[in-house]
Amino acid sequence: MPARSLPADSRPTPPASGMRDALRLQAEVVGALILRDTHIRFGRTRLGYLWVLIEPIAHAVGLSLVHYALGRRSPLGGSMALFFMTGLLPFFLWSKVSSRLVSAFTSDRPLLNVPVVTHLDILIARALLEGATWLVVSSILIALLVAIGFGPWPDDLGSLCGAIGALFLLAVGVGMINATMSALLQSWHNVFGIVTRPLYLSSGIFYLVDQVPATAQRFLVWNPLVHGIEWVRMSFYPSYGAVTLDKAYLVQCAVVAFVLGLALERLGRRKAEAI
Repeated sequence: MPARSLPADSRPTPPASGMRDALRLQAEVVGALILRDTHIRFGRTRLGYLWVLIEPIAHAVGLSLVHYALGRRSPLGGSMALFFMTGLLPFFLWSKVSSRLVSAFTSDRPLLNVPVVTHLDILIARALLEGATWLVVSSILIALLVAIGFGPWPDDLGSLCGAIGALFLLAVGVGMINATMSALLQSWHNVFGIVTRPLYLSSGIFYLVDQVPATAQRFLVWNPLVHGIEWVRMSFYPSYGAVTLDKAYLVQCAVVAFVLGLALERLGRRKAEAI
């Protein structure tokens, strides 16, 4: 007797279709969270958007004026502004993304009352918004510098994308760790700010690590941001062969931070739900 087929509406959903539906739903949730965070992050006026551009410009101008006043020249190329931007923008990418995730488990807790929203959705939305913001800002500022004549376009776009990807992964990993620590310790955002403030001076933003004394180099190269900034600069300055650059070390730090962040996310989720 031939087997009877089930009616179309009573057949079990194929696993692949179920996975596609789940991914589609998560993409829609993350998209909605990004729109919400954009409104909160920048407000209804354009001043919020302008401030994102003004901040790195102010840092670059301030550093350039100090160095010009001291009679110093750019360690690479002829433009102090471009040299500082190639250090400031990667550093801000890391610092803004990692710090933006600190309060993900606490400030957005009401969103978790919506059944389809998870802690991971909130983390992904915040990371994507901040990362995309700084990618657009970096593109605009570099394009302006190139248009003015302060420097050329990046010589190696593939290498530049690799550096940005590694820095972003590192930032997301550190950010997820921050989110968990913030759920465990109420004042963690203050602690993180204090701990990371020296990184502005020790990441090679306004100097080349290759040119500092060997004694200082031994300590500076443990900072993965040093290698991210050097990697970015190598993309802009073809003649720059960074002796201290270790791309593998940066990637390893990024992967370890990301995996540790994912593992701690579950701990932070349970802690936040218990608050």
